[in-house]
Amino acid sequence: MDLSKVYFYIVIIIYLLLSCAIITFTEDLKDNEYFKRYIKLTFAIGFLGVIIELLNWNYLCKLNCILMTFSPFLTVLISKGTIELYRKVFKKEGFQVQWGKLSDGIWKKNNGNAKNGLFYAWYTANLTSLPVLIIGILYFLIEKNIC
Repeated sequence: MDLSKVYFYIVIIIYLLLSCAIITFTEDLKDNEYFKRYIKLTFAIGFLGVIIELLNWNYLCKLNCILMTFSPFLTVLISKGTIELYRKVFKKEGFQVQWGKLSDGIWKKNNGNAKNGLFYAWYTANLTSLPVLIIGILYFLIEKNIC
């Protein structure tokens, strides 16, 4: 494996870690101001995948590289969709829980009530697993059908 390939995979790993950080701090997405900031930032950095494609510095399937670089953007959209789904369907605000305690965002404090622990645990499980599941399914669909 040459150095160029190592750097490529380091970039992809950084994007995936950024997606994990977004999943961890989804409390910030409840505020539309922070949601717009996250969307703009993740969309802008997602274009690195397009630049990688244009420079032909890709060791994955062409569309999978773009999917991986846009994964933080997709994570923000899927997380916000999950938040809004819980608001509309359950008519109740969900709050993220980690290690049995309410989890704050980077800029926003979690104002949940610890009495609703089971609902919050279910909400957190969906909020954590849906982006990973959807992006993983897209990755394998592209890998099997296009590459």
